[in-house]
Amino acid sequence: MRTWTIRELLDRLITQFENNKISSPKQNAETIISHILKMKRLDIYLQLENEISETELNSILVITERRKKCEPLQYILGETEFYGYKIKVNKSVLIPRPETELLVEKIIKEENNVNSILEIGTGSGAIVIALKKHFQNSIVLASDVSKDALKTAAENAVLNSVQLEFVKSDIFENIAGRFDLIISNPPYISPDEYEQLPIEIRDHEPKSALQAENNGLYYYEKILQNAKGHLTKSGKIYFEIGYDQAEKIADIAKENGFSKIKVFKDLNGFDRIMRII
Repeated sequence: MRTWTIRELLDRLITQFENNKISSPKQNAETIISHILKMKRLDIYLQLENEISETELNSILVITERRKKCEPLQYILGETEFYGYKIKVNKSVLIPRPETELLVEKIIKEENNVNSILEIGTGSGAIVIALKKHFQNSIVLASDVSKDALKTAAENAVLNSVQLEFVKSDIFENIAGRFDLIISNPPYISPDEYEQLPIEIRDHEPKSALQAENNGLYYYEKILQNAKGHLTKSGKIYFEIGYDQAEKIADIAKENGFSKIKVFKDLNGFDRIMRII
């Protein structure tokens, strides 16, 4: 077998990803190589003429073949990064999106005195881990209906040295007490929209974490119908929402006795975060 330099392999991977219409081919190639060589992505450019061992090459090529078939790279590597923290991911949890970091950013910017937080549908635990790192003295309860998701979230809490409480619950089913913040990034894709998702998402990420009935509004409705009994006197709700859902969710909130509603846009100018008081 011939010897490859990092430069040669990087060029080869980028070309293969381009030919297979994989999005962000350069980033994918850098991430795979840096993961196997155990270095930062940018550092590979300081060692472009270094040769890659046969073992390293074989590992890189195995990952590349899986990625060419549209399997998400985060699942292949078993990890991703969210808000600067390493998060383990597997097919029992949704891959945390960069847009969801805005939810964490807004909460940190808008809130000061937070003693207790409940997340409904924690998945990998990425959101509450980032929040616990900031609100270190808060009691944080992470809930999910999936036992496998809770197991992954618990592993991520240990990985990131934060102490969280976990409960298996379908929305508020097994939740007791009141909280300063209730947060959720629930499934909000309608069944029709789900069928139009890219193969990379539709064929690999958990459907239950993506799709919701009632035009994607089911979980917002259920949370808002019961949230008042679980909020402190000055408690607030923070949601991630679909780009076209703000008006409908605001109407549901008003129907359930909430009057102060604010929507924050993401970097692309789409409605993304909603705060409800």
